[in-house]
Amino acid sequence: MAAIAGLLVAGLAARSAERERRSMSEIVGRIRKADYEGDRKALASLGGEMAPYSEKGALASRARYWRGFALWRRALNGFNETDSDPKDLQRDLMAAIRDFTEAAKDPRLAGDAKSAAAACSWNLLYLNREDAELRQGYLKEGVRLIEEAKKAAPDNPRVLWVVGGGEWYVPVERGGGQAKAIETYERGLALARKQKGSATDPLEPTWGEPELHMNIAWSDLNRATPDLTAAESNARAALAIVPSWHYVKDILLPQILEAKAKAGAGASGTAPSAVAPAANPRRTASASDFDFLEGKWDVVYNNSAPGIPPNIPGSWVGAKQTDGRILYDEFRLFGPNRETGFLCATFRVFDYLHQRWDMRYVGLMIPGPGEGERRVANWAELAAWREGSTIRVDQKAAAFWLRITYYDIAKDRFRWKADVSNDGGKTWTADQIRIEAKRAS
Repeated sequence: MAAIAGLLVAGLAARSAERERRSMSEIVGRIRKADYEGDRKALASLGGEMAPYSEKGALASRARYWRGFALWRRALNGFNETDSDPKDLQRDLMAAIRDFTEAAKDPRLAGDAKSAAAACSWNLLYLNREDAELRQGYLKEGVRLIEEAKKAAPDNPRVLWVVGGGEWYVPVERGGGQAKAIETYERGLALARKQKGSATDPLEPTWGEPELHMNIAWSDLNRATPDLTAAESNARAALAIVPSWHYVKDILLPQILEAKAKAGAGASGTAPSAVAPAANPRRTASASDFDFLEGKWDVVYNNSAPGIPPNIPGSWVGAKQTDGRILYDEFRLFGPNRETGFLCATFRVFDYLHQRWDMRYVGLMIPGPGEGERRVANWAELAAWREGSTIRVDQKAAAFWLRITYYDIAKDRFRWKADVSNDGGKTWTADQIRIEAKRAS
């Protein structure tokens, strides 16, 4: 009789465990769907639904991972929304790290959980970028975690997805850079394809292939020399796997199509006759847009306005300051005796949260009758974005507006031109100002 009772208890326990697994699997499916659809409210709710399974039992580590994943992706989707509360994002990321830390105690999840925690740490670094101590702490913690993740799972595509994201912002001389990041993404993509279908447990993390396509598409769009064809191909490959992916469908792909359309219009001189309408088109910007300005440049300045002599010599010097967060550059033009006749400076800061440039220009010295009248402080607001292989800047100071284009950008040269309006944009003189810049020897 005791033996029969034991069998009954074992059978009931097995059925209970199977129900628990099915229930968790259903929640995981909904979490992944909500992530792709950008449904932050659902992600918060689903994280709560996973909580009862996270305290004990054989599946607790899986529950912890997926609850952390829901909060992590809720924060990531929040970074794409202009009205997100940074404190809300920070709470999600910190809670996700706690869950990933617990999940990582399971050796089967160590690589996935630690790489996800590393990504969260770097997101927190950005949110706390004004606090030097916190910023450095999150940086070191992220590096530690990603190194442990790589050691635990060197061929995990999801680990490589995070590794590549870090490499993008590391200078080339320190082993990173744009090309290195894309190479890492490509390796991860090959591994994701090779491993596809090998996992049979729905509670095991298997995401990665569409995410790697997405990161390659973003990188090809935002690299120093964009590859818009490859960017579009990878974005469409991601959508072929996940057609409902809000970020790729409504944000990234429209950015790519807009860049392609403008690049095509620039090459032909006219707009294409038929371009598919883009949903929620946004101007594309990345933190590396103005990296080419670093260093010292010799310039030749021409302005077609009456009374300005041609081919005025000058210099342009750019340098990163404040832990690399500010690109400061100063531009000056010389008189007949190499004296400074015109001087201005620009402060360029990339806003990672909103993926846009925050820039200020100040004119400091202008030609005039006397030193007192020449030393000024004329401030202007600027907006910058990338269009194919060019960079566009709108500059506005009272009624004096510029529509600037940086083009023909190479390692040792670039060109600059500007349309000018003296009446607040009512009328324009096309290409009134032109600058030829060559890297100083």
